[in-house]
Amino acid sequence: MSATGTRKVLITGGGTGIGRAVAEALLRAGGQVVVTGRRAEVLESLVREWPGKAYALPCDLASPEAREGLLRRAAALLGGLDGFVHSAGQVVHQPPGHIGEDALRAQLEVNLVAPLRLGEQALEVLEPGGAQVFVASTLATRPVLTSAVYSAAKAGLLQVMKVLALAGAARGVRASAVLPGVVETDMTREVRLAPGEGPLSPTESARRQEVQLASLRALHPLGRLGAPEEVGEAVRYLLGASWLTGSELVLDGGLLLRE
Repeated sequence: MSATGTRKVLITGGGTGIGRAVAEALLRAGGQVVVTGRRAEVLESLVREWPGKAYALPCDLASPEAREGLLRRAAALLGGLDGFVHSAGQVVHQPPGHIGEDALRAQLEVNLVAPLRLGEQALEVLEPGGAQVFVASTLATRPVLTSAVYSAAKAGLLQVMKVLALAGAARGVRASAVLPGVVETDMTREVRLAPGEGPLSPTESARRQEVQLASLRALHPLGRLGAPEEVGEAVRYLLGASWLTGSELVLDGGLLLRE
């Protein structure tokens, strides 16, 4: 039988990237999932692959009104809920002096405020012995010049997770976080433009993307980026680890070993 925390799980950002990999890891292990995010079409593609096991619940996580009661709606679809994973994220790389107000607010809302509010819901909705896992980042502990807002939000998320772990302990509701290094996703492949830089031609965009990916690979002593599936399996472990709470699992190909 699957471990408590992995049987009936809500996953934000579950249509693509790490979130989808988490969903697929849980489904392969016999669990059921509800995936949520803004794009209904990518959520529905998972539902079509796993009929009767995966369910879609489109939601704009940046909207307080839209995410109100989200955990209870997911529990109603599955007949209960014992796991919650916040994988949705947003990053806009901008150096100090060029941080846009809209980008600042959006990143804080999706990366910090939304998981805090959803984590509060999870404390009430998750079955005893259940778990919540938050996808953070090594940028929470080792920022780069362009990651001030994202790094601050992810660092704050780690403290949110620990408070939720304390708050849930009396009911056995656990909380933990995974800190991936650079994982090969659409977000990672998006070319980072310099302040004021306009749209690139397709040829230049492809060239810049390859240079960017090569540079990111070189940051990792193991010489490659992570795969979403590797993070998905780590999250599945954290969800089911019954004596683990308040913990941070670094999964980074050695990135934090670099000075």
